[in-house]
Amino acid sequence: MFGTITVVDDELTESHELGSAVIGKAQGFYLASSLDGTSQTLSLTVLLDREHEHHDTLDDAISFFGVHRTASHASQVAVIGGTGKFEHAKGYAIVETLHNQNNQHITDGQDTILHFSVYLTYYKA
Repeated sequence: MFGTITVVDDELTESHELGSAVIGKAQGFYLASSLDGTSQTLSLTVLLDREHEHHDTLDDAISFFGVHRTASHASQVAVIGGTGKFEHAKGYAIVETLHNQNNQHITDGQDTILHFSVYLTYYKA
């Protein structure tokens, strides 16, 4: 429904299969931004897990912003920055909607998984 905001705080996994290794967390929101419901504006930060020797170090994170067109097979969103080893990151991600795969059991009522293919350029300062 137009104008609906959905807040995200989900596990990030290596693949879409159940039991896939958790490699981080995705936090942010998306907004139903078209009247016909086919576009969602998203603002999302991916926090990647890593072993910390010191708790005061920055997290490795990548931030995304753009419009995901749910009616299309894939759409592009911008990489708008990063922290930790992704500081100064620029690029884009191709976002694909994966619907329930191989009749997997759905435990939380959600049947949509987003697959991000990320293309980055960055340098260490």
